[in-house]
Amino acid sequence: MTLASGKKQNLQVVGAPEAVEPGEPPRPFGSFFVYAVESMLVLDDEFTVLAANLAAQELFGLAPDGVEYEFPTLLTDGCRESVLRSLASAFGGTPLTAPAAMSCRGRDGSEFSARVLAHRIVHGGEDLLGVVIQDQSEAVAALEFYRREQELYETLFNLSPIALREEDFTAVASWFARLRRQGTTDLASYLDGNPGHLMDAIGTIKTVRVNRAMVELMGAMTLADLDSHRRDEMTDEVLASFRDEFVALFEGGTSHESEFVGLNLSGEPFECLLKLSVQSRDGQPDLSRVIVAIQDVTEVRAYQRTLESLIAGKDRFVASISHELRTPLSAVMGLSQELNEMWDDFEPDEARELMGLIARGACDLASLVADLLLAAQPEVEEAVPAAPESFDLVANVNRAVDDCLIAGDVTSRPVVHAAEVYCRADPQRVRQIIRNLVINAARYGGDSVELRVVAEPQPAVLVLDDGPGIPVAEWDRIFDPYQQVSGNDSARGALGLGLAISRQLAEMMDGDLSYHYRGGKSIFTLALPRDEKQ
Repeated sequence: MTLASGKKQNLQVVGAPEAVEPGEPPRPFGSFFVYAVESMLVLDDEFTVLAANLAAQELFGLAPDGVEYEFPTLLTDGCRESVLRSLASAFGGTPLTAPAAMSCRGRDGSEFSARVLAHRIVHGGEDLLGVVIQDQSEAVAALEFYRREQELYETLFNLSPIALREEDFTAVASWFARLRRQGTTDLASYLDGNPGHLMDAIGTIKTVRVNRAMVELMGAMTLADLDSHRRDEMTDEVLASFRDEFVALFEGGTSHESEFVGLNLSGEPFECLLKLSVQSRDGQPDLSRVIVAIQDVTEVRAYQRTLESLIAGKDRFVASISHELRTPLSAVMGLSQELNEMWDDFEPDEARELMGLIARGACDLASLVADLLLAAQPEVEEAVPAAPESFDLVANVNRAVDDCLIAGDVTSRPVVHAAEVYCRADPQRVRQIIRNLVINAARYGGDSVELRVVAEPQPAVLVLDDGPGIPVAEWDRIFDPYQQVSGNDSARGALGLGLAISRQLAEMMDGDLSYHYRGGKSIFTLALPRDEKQ
């Protein structure tokens, strides 16, 4: 652009400097001024723009020739006074070497942020002012973008349902560097030989921030609570996790995953899955910002163990049911074949005995199949409707015992101690429960089996045996389908169905079935509703 009209024409700078004639003195400022990347202006003592380089023309939209501009008009109202005061000081001999912030008007009238530097120039005996304008538009936009990104990060960090910690491993990185200078290449071996250094390194980790989920997971109130808790939670599993983290980071890794049992601030253990992630800067891991995510997987792992137990139980069940069905089935098939092939060789009494054995085996099979079909029903009450009525409980108990004797389930009649008792239930289902309990006691209990019928505090049948009993921890579990007591000798029911079905039938009739061990005897108690009319 040209100088303001009629002023100091020897300072004219137009686009590219014109060629200088031989003997003519060089023009002031020259190519450096014209082509400088920063916007440059030359002002007089009245802040009139005498010259502007190409960058300034582009930034402010200045015409290249013959137009006079006053520098204050290029500033916004809010910063004009302070900027002109600073420029006046520069005219007075105090250079503006520390960039001063200001707001300018661009070529399209829009405002943009900038910084200004100024220095007095003496030319031809006159004082002028050289001004450099640094456009801060991109820097401000970048800063605003970073601010929004940081706000978004903090929002996502704080609202994440996963417990998060942001940690500074800078001191750990310095420790790594010292170890490498000392020739350490295998951190795992080094830590094995210097276990105390692991705790020292852990102590240098700084927690920058934690989110709400982390505070809730650990039962903390403040970040300080979590920092003070770090040493208290150092179980062997936690230390092993830190060791593996350090080894992974030492070898250049940017992520690590481990699972261990940790402790919250109340000292309560919980199973957690830890995932560590490190950001990269210029292709190198930046250990100043390490994100640690901790997920409480206690319930998930409990479900997994339950599922594994169920799968293992299924395998045991298949093996058990194969054995249980094969035993009576083999007897039925073998005796039937023998009877068929050698019928004429048997005396009538022998044939009758074999037929009885075949019938007993068939009854065992029928009982097993009936239990399986009943257990397969989602609701026993719907699968087996009950018909409650008033009946003599003692007579019903004796009938159930007779059924066991006839079927050969017991070899001798159990002792029955009874008083006159009436109840209201389904007599057929009551007999089914008593048969299950008597067979269970005879097969898996002691040598002595007895029954007691009592009226108080409510009608009940007690089946007792003098076997070793069942562990207290399993008193309730034996009534779950397909469950068996630990140990072969004390197993209560090979398939684990009889007791489960018996309790379901009892509850269906508004009764209950329970177990306890007292006085050297196992006692199953079948409680039934009282007949109010008696």
